Amino acid sequence: MLTWIALLVAAAALGYAWLSRQSIHQLSSRLDRYNRSLLDTSVELRQLKEELADTRAELRAEILRGQSGPAFRPDLTIREVTALHPQAQEVLASFHIGGCSSCAADPDDTLARVCRSSGADLEQVLLALNSLLAAPASTEDGRVKLPNVELQF
Repeated sequence: MLTWIALLVAAAALGYAWLSRQSIHQLSSRLDRYNRSLLDTSVELRQLKEELADTRAELRAEILRGQSGPAFRPDLTIREVTALHPQAQEVLASFHIGGCSSCAADPDDTLARVCRSSGADLEQVLLALNSLLAAPASTEDGRVKLPNVELQF
């Protein structure tokens, strides 16, 4: 009789363990779905932040275009500088500050901070950038002729 009771308790424990495993499997599947959803939401949020930063830079560039005087200033971010003029990235690349893949800069860093960290002369960079807006010395394809820049390392 004691053997039968032990067998029944063992069978009940085995059934309970099986139900617990099923429950854990269901919870694990649900957790995986939530994690995937959270990751997708995180990626979408990151993309929206980038779009917002780009839109903000374009709006600030539009405001600066409407003002008189030099439009490029040390407090502008790299993103705003490139939004202000289509050839600004080429000028930055000529100074090796954020214009090419080998000298990449954070788009949200200011021009002054990037020049300071790379060792470029801020005044020369500003002069070259503002010359894009000053003279309409364009080439036959409508692009502004970039100023000659001498790099010293």
